[in-house]
Amino acid sequence: MKAKLFIFIMLFFAAVNLSAQKIGVEAGYIHVTEETNASTAVYPSQVSGVRIGPVSETEIFTNVDFRYGVIYSYLMSTFDGAISGTNYYNAHLIDVPLQLQLGFPVDNALKLFAFAGPNFNFGISQKTINITNIGSSEIKTTYDRYKADADDDGVYDVNRFDLQVGLGAGAQYDNIQLRVGYNWGILDLNNRDNIDLKRNQLAASLVFMF
Repeated sequence: MKAKLFIFIMLFFAAVNLSAQKIGVEAGYIHVTEETNASTAVYPSQVSGVRIGPVSETEIFTNVDFRYGVIYSYLMSTFDGAISGTNYYNAHLIDVPLQLQLGFPVDNALKLFAFAGPNFNFGISQKTINITNIGSSEIKTTYDRYKADADDDGVYDVNRFDLQVGLGAGAQYDNIQLRVGYNWGILDLNNRDNIDLKRNQLAASLVFMF
């Protein structure tokens, strides 16, 4: 699975290099909120992290661009275990945003813009490690979210793939952009009956265009 994802990213980036008018690198902050009707002791409902990746903008009409990219996010959190010990959570995610971007030039160097479109999200890994010390012994338990099957039906509980819709706004001065956007998850990621799980994302980034 990871090999297929790597090949997809390389082919996508190659296509970007061949066809794009403007290429850049985006880096910034991400905050993920999960909406669910089930409590969990090993996965946080809110977690923050960092994101980075290549992006591209292709002009369709004057001040209207098609924007896309491949953004890697790393999330982490530390919190108390439900029974004992400490939980250490980390996640690795890939976003592929496809956006229409409308620009509002202020002068030759400054432009404001708004954007909207779908975001394809793929979970590479989500794990929590619980570490509990009993006397001189350390007990370590690992929970892999994408390999859990609580009802033993042969289907993993949580899907790796997510589809989101988002919008945002920002400003560009010369070749530097400041962007803030929000994505709403529209798919139920949990395969179990009577349990819903949706993921929303807030992102704030700096982009350097070349």
